[in-house]
Amino acid sequence: MEIPFKEKLKGVLFVVGDITANEVELLNAYHLLSPASRREHHDYMRYLLCKQYKREVMVAVFNNKLLHNLFHSLLYIVEKEDIDLEQVAKRVFQIKELYYAIFEQVHCKYSEHVEDLDSNELVKEFARNSFANLERAIRSQNQDLVRYETINFYQEFNKLSKKRDARNIVAV
Repeated sequence: MEIPFKEKLKGVLFVVGDITANEVELLNAYHLLSPASRREHHDYMRYLLCKQYKREVMVAVFNNKLLHNLFHSLLYIVEKEDIDLEQVAKRVFQIKELYYAIFEQVHCKYSEHVEDLDSNELVKEFARNSFANLERAIRSQNQDLVRYETINFYQEFNKLSKKRDARNIVAV
């Protein structure tokens, strides 16, 4: 009787690329852990990945140079006496698409490795509320309201970019 192919592979580790001595050491140490210790290790690894995810999503979104440039151009548009609402709507759409694309990119990277990853609610709620307020102001065609919501959005965005979790740390 022939053994099924899956059974032949049981316990075999497939690795893409090179595996370092440090990674082999970790795998060997993990293999020695009891089931309870493995669960603790798994929980702690999940905790670390979630913590790193939250920091990385903040940095990715709030320190994105293109987003900052788009915000500056939006501010320039609304500083004018007569605001071109169509141009404002286009710029807001660009900012919104980029904002969510950056968020989604980081989220997908971590959700592949962490089961039931909590999306960063601060980042999502801020965007949802700010874009809803801006879009409502644009639909109302009230230029003063559009100006106010744009400035408010930018100030809150800047405030979040200065939060401890969102700062880029540069070594000198």
